[in-house]
Amino acid sequence: MSLESHWDNIFDKSDDCNLGWWEDDVSQSLKFLDDIKIQKDSNIFLSGAGTSMLVDELIKKDCNLILNDISQIALDKLKDRLDENDKLEFFRHDISKTFEDKNIDIWIDRAVLHFLLDEEDIKAYFLNLKSNVKKGGYVLFAEFRDGGATKCASLPIKQYSLSQLSKRLGNNFKLLKDEEFDYTTPSGDIKEYIYALYIRVGDDR
Repeated sequence: MSLESHWDNIFDKSDDCNLGWWEDDVSQSLKFLDDIKIQKDSNIFLSGAGTSMLVDELIKKDCNLILNDISQIALDKLKDRLDENDKLEFFRHDISKTFEDKNIDIWIDRAVLHFLLDEEDIKAYFLNLKSNVKKGGYVLFAEFRDGGATKCASLPIKQYSLSQLSKRLGNNFKLLKDEEFDYTTPSGDIKEYIYALYIRVGDDR
């Protein structure tokens, strides 16, 4: 089964509120984003948007949202939930395949990067990030941390430490804030995350 089919099947067969990464309360992400003081008309890229309630909160900030997912079913469900809005772009794309010209002010990744296991896919992910995030732009990661979960959605994952994230980003990005966070899934399991917020200080793309 292809990755697209795998994720389409999950979003098709499961109620959103039963998904292992579902959050009714997105305050953990908002706590980091509130430190940025998001400007009106900022371009925000949400990697692996799925059907996340974070989208609903970001809409309130009157920003341009690029909602990315590998699953068309996830994006269709999200589109059906939201009011029509010309500030929303639904971008079906495998994040490990290169793209450009998105001119991003804020890149948000909650639980997507850690699904990439192949080194070439990981490099392509970070190439996408570095090619599209502006100087002065921000990156917020929320990934499974070292010593935590080894699988999610029946797929193996790659754990991350703060030093690994910083090394992947390189010297053009400066760490602003980080925090370990234990997330309780809808089924009551604990998933150990690391949250890290960076700002781009260099413009060598």
